[in-house]
Amino acid sequence: MKITEIRPQRRSKRLSVFLDGRFGFGISEKTANKLGLAVGLELTEEDVRKIAKGDELARAKEYSALLLSYRGRTRKEIKQRLERKGFEPEVVEKAMSRLAELKLVDDARFASDYAESQVKYRHKGKRLVKVELKQLGVGHQDIADAMANAPDERAAAEEVARKYNVRNVRLDPRVRRRRLFALLGRRGFSLDTIRAVLDLSDEESE
Repeated sequence: MKITEIRPQRRSKRLSVFLDGRFGFGISEKTANKLGLAVGLELTEEDVRKIAKGDELARAKEYSALLLSYRGRTRKEIKQRLERKGFEPEVVEKAMSRLAELKLVDDARFASDYAESQVKYRHKGKRLVKVELKQLGVGHQDIADAMANAPDERAAAEEVARKYNVRNVRLDPRVRRRRLFALLGRRGFSLDTIRAVLDLSDEESE
């Protein structure tokens, strides 16, 4: 088979490669240049198969990099997004392996960063953070390590209580206490932390 035409695709950095006058396959400009594809080049069916596989892997890597450019993600998140995008299982595994080699996907690091930011800045309790990390696909040991090194949740709970009390200063104290208890519970704080914060809030309101 001979390449008879290479045509740019609309609104993308991909090319359409025609073999013997018929559309053969699509490929990124970067990969085409790397392979030295040009009109007149002879290709076997095996060449075409390898080119297609290589291009799919390149696209999977590029898509993964795009996802990671927005925020850190777990291995499970990236894998699921690649699968939903329609990449072959073999390509997904190769892409994931490459990301791991480059340390672009590291569940332990992700869990540690996530736990710190959620407790310290989003004011969530560790119990809720643990649930969220599990849902994101982080393993048990990585979660345990992240929780062990996460900030103390007491300060986060106190901040939630402070803002709540300011907004609801006119509520009956007993009603305010009951609702604050429920709020702190929903945000994943431990019972010991909730009790300590409620006692502090009672002292400050006296």
